[in-house]
Amino acid sequence: MTQITEKTKETIREQFPVFQEAAKAFYARELPPAKYKGTSGKFGSYGERGAGSSMLRLRFPAGAIDTAHMRFLARVIRQYQVQLAHFTTGEALQLHHLDEKTVLALYQECFEAGIYCYGAGGDNPRNMTASPLHGVEKGEPFDMTPAIKAAANFLTNLIPDLKLPRKYKVSFSNGIDNEGHATFKDLGFVARTDGTFDVYAGGGFGVNGSRFGLKIKEQVPAEALSWYIEGYARDVYMKYGDYQHRGTARSRFIRDRLGDEQFRREVLAAAERAQASGVPALELEPEPSLEKRGKDDRVLENPRIHGQKQEGLYYVEYKPVGGVPDMAVFRKLLDTAGSLEGAELRLNADETCYIINLTAEEARTIATLTDSDTAHTDFEHSVSCIGAAVCQQGLCDSHGTLARLIRVLRESGEDTHYLPKCHFSGCPSTCTVQSVAPLGFRGAFTLVNGERASAFQVYADGSYAYGKERISEPLALIPTARLPRFFLALNETLLKAREPFTSWYPEHKDQFLALAREFA
Repeated sequence: MTQITEKTKETIREQFPVFQEAAKAFYARELPPAKYKGTSGKFGSYGERGAGSSMLRLRFPAGAIDTAHMRFLARVIRQYQVQLAHFTTGEALQLHHLDEKTVLALYQECFEAGIYCYGAGGDNPRNMTASPLHGVEKGEPFDMTPAIKAAANFLTNLIPDLKLPRKYKVSFSNGIDNEGHATFKDLGFVARTDGTFDVYAGGGFGVNGSRFGLKIKEQVPAEALSWYIEGYARDVYMKYGDYQHRGTARSRFIRDRLGDEQFRREVLAAAERAQASGVPALELEPEPSLEKRGKDDRVLENPRIHGQKQEGLYYVEYKPVGGVPDMAVFRKLLDTAGSLEGAELRLNADETCYIINLTAEEARTIATLTDSDTAHTDFEHSVSCIGAAVCQQGLCDSHGTLARLIRVLRESGEDTHYLPKCHFSGCPSTCTVQSVAPLGFRGAFTLVNGERASAFQVYADGSYAYGKERISEPLALIPTARLPRFFLALNETLLKAREPFTSWYPEHKDQFLALAREFA
């Protein structure tokens, strides 16, 4: 299989003193947060709000955390007394509220354990995302896992050499779901029934324009994906990217400038040049078969437990509020799942964690262990970024807002199963791609009685489902303080209609808009 090379590892190791010196200056208050971010981002770390602590982002390609890395995480979380973790929308894991000594020690320990933080932020190839249940989902055309692993290692090898204008996001879809957002990343690969991939490029979301990717080519063999990954980075993104204006530097703006047909030709030509120049094809290694079995379909009575395509194996869904787990539960999960043969955690872009490759008895154990800290309705499955209470960039406390709304709705005692899964972004960075959610919210400000107040732009009727992608536009601006009453009123409306939001909205757009404006 294509591996991360010793040269790459040595280059990453040699860069550590740069991070070390920048962190020292940041914690000594000699380096402002914005300037620190310019250096620390490449190492997967950013200063947090207040400039007295940092977070560290751990890359887990396609969100896959194996048993060895679970045991590692359990150890370091205890050793360094980590009090806050976040399952990110990039299928990575963030550890928060770290002091100088801890962030530097953790970075090094992760590297030695084969977990790479380098390149997890800044203008670099980011963590590769994918359909989280690849390899175990019933109905998928084939197991993408060998291609994902080889492509992720290949991409990591490029990080030290690329000088990109902005971040570079690559994703895989199994053709059933689009959870990794393959059709709207810089570069995406969608599995086909014939064992090949369709290639998409030039997608992306942000305040300066959002668009789905353009299909570039069909039926591309997995081995050839390296030519698209490197060719696109060097001969499209670096050649045509805007290095002067960060707001228009992402690759979707290249497509705007070139036009779709010219853009497609450039991407195809870049892949051909990569192949001709000797860029190696991906070397794939079949996944080893897991022999353990433990069938008892009575466990499927639990709505959080599902059967895998492997007969006698199951997976459990675990979704803490906004992807922020209770640390006591998370530690127990790491301890328990880390001791189970073949188990993996799979982090999804909607901040859900799936625990896969379990026997029925193991599934029961994992479901019971996590039941106190998981969503049980569509609305409780809502997505939120970490928010302004932690993030320097944040305008609004998106995570705190979601947690408060869940609490208010639970305390109301009303049935809330008609409310949809929502996406809350705390600022224009749109980390949760709220405009492709059934109901989305983006942090902003408004005036309430002449005073500046936190608020959220409201979006409705978006979709990122494969083949049904749809971008919505903002409809109203609701002050954060009024959101609980808005949700209670919306829930009451849906209960009276006896209809879920997703089917109710298309026929009641005017009614929804009037309701939103009532609380604006």
